[in-house]
Amino acid sequence: MISTASPAPPALHTYPIFMATMATSPTTIISSARSSLRARSCSSWASRRKPISAVPSASAPVPNDSRFSRSLASSASKNHDTANSKNPNVGIGQNTNANQGEVDKFSSFASHWWDSRSNPLVGMNPIRVKFIREVADHFQAPPEGTNSDVSLPLQNKRILDIGCGGGLLTESLSRLGGSLVVGVDASPKVVEVAKMHSFHDNNRLTSEQLDTSSTVSAKGNIRYIGGKTVEELASHWLLERETEQTSLSKTNQSHNHDLFDIVTALEVIEHVPNPTSLLRAATTLLKPDGILFVSTINRTMKSYGLAIIAAEYITRKVPVGTHDWNQFWSPAEVGQMVCSDVRGTPPVNALSNSSMKQIALSGMVIEPPYLNMQWYLDPLDVDVNWIGAYQKQTSTA
Repeated sequence: MISTASPAPPALHTYPIFMATMATSPTTIISSARSSLRARSCSSWASRRKPISAVPSASAPVPNDSRFSRSLASSASKNHDTANSKNPNVGIGQNTNANQGEVDKFSSFASHWWDSRSNPLVGMNPIRVKFIREVADHFQAPPEGTNSDVSLPLQNKRILDIGCGGGLLTESLSRLGGSLVVGVDASPKVVEVAKMHSFHDNNRLTSEQLDTSSTVSAKGNIRYIGGKTVEELASHWLLERETEQTSLSKTNQSHNHDLFDIVTALEVIEHVPNPTSLLRAATTLLKPDGILFVSTINRTMKSYGLAIIAAEYITRKVPVGTHDWNQFWSPAEVGQMVCSDVRGTPPVNALSNSSMKQIALSGMVIEPPYLNMQWYLDPLDVDVNWIGAYQKQTSTA
């Protein structure tokens, strides 16, 4: 169910069992965690991951595409590492909203992107897709020429996935009927993994993504762009769109750089230096009535306990150092970034009479016993992971 109401204060009984132990001596546990993090600061991000082989096979969840993960580990790493040895800032522009340390962090994780034992987003992805489907169905009219095929709820919609990583969400949105799904990520290495997986999955790539020597037909609707931030993409995309509108206005050809019906930025803004810049660039790429979906982690003590102490130090579901609590954002803060004008800043929306409005909000909650990585939507619990939707409004005045 979609909710636009403000969430109620969290109930204490929703805290996991380990939080009760923190109540007796939180300072000791937090200090221990911080000391452990400092002790590991000299090690590489990848080496701090708990090896998959160390997980007892009897209790470990079955990974998604585990054979694919193993097959791409060597080829993708070898190609990208060779390029990086020549240029440590490969793919990152001069005026960029990307933290090279964060880019390197996720690049080192690329070969494990589709392994559910290593990536919690694999388990979270179904409820993210569910939220997007419900909101889009409720707040957007179907594009012209769309039939009533319920198996393709995003049919004929143009979609942009910011921070696409290895393509988890991108491929899901592609399967739901998007006419074009563009995935962009600042890491060229994770985009190579995404391309390999989409090609592996019955070739979902568009023609320009295929090698010229490929004999595989181009039947897909996914286009990946690696080594670019959304600000860089928006600048190029809007310029190309203006050129196309001028040169093709009197023809029947489709415009390759039209604006998007849906833009997603899921689990991204906590990893960039300037989230406001990212979100405002994202709104410039939306059509009127287009919807921006944003998900991140709320900055609460509960999120510190779950997303950092539990996930990184206790269960080791994500590598130590993945998250910085100070980079977590509340729904109110993100709403301010997306919907409010900044005094003295020129309009950034594609249409000057357009503004953004929050239309839906929900928490994404992990079910006990937490190790199974099963998630559900709860509009009343946004204390840790949450997802919101913001629609571009066009004034009729």
